[in-house]
Amino acid sequence: MVSVVTGLIYQVHGCSPDTPDPAPASTVTETMPAETSAPDDGVPSSPRVSADITRILNRGRNTGNPAYSDIEVDVAIRGLRGQECLIKWSSYYPGSNGRSDTNTGLSGQISTGLIARDNESHWNVFAVRNAQYSGWLVHIFVYAPDGELLDQDDGPTR
Repeated sequence: MVSVVTGLIYQVHGCSPDTPDPAPASTVTETMPAETSAPDDGVPSSPRVSADITRILNRGRNTGNPAYSDIEVDVAIRGLRGQECLIKWSSYYPGSNGRSDTNTGLSGQISTGLIARDNESHWNVFAVRNAQYSGWLVHIFVYAPDGELLDQDDGPTR
């Protein structure tokens, strides 16, 4: 009798006993209660979760390995306290005279670690393998914990 009732419940809900649990929608948390509203001053409110790359700086050759350069990425992060973002990079040669950019094949990633506050200026320095020829640039991507691209920008290299 129990198996018959269980079978009927699964049919009514349109799933089978082998249906996996749905994946969580997001690991990003809200920073304001739902009943809190933004002031109506005619200015659009900023997103609750965001990251803005504020600076990309080439700090020069890596002292441990001269085949690498140390790149500093400064990011203003909002609404992600207790979570971490992923910063990815990819180097390329910029196109000229109508040619498209050429990927160097060199890329990597680094975690911000857990974000301590709702509004945090965060910076990371990471080693980027120098491309074969001079004039290369690095493109930086910042991702939320749920994989959403929050910001991207190009940075200087030597």
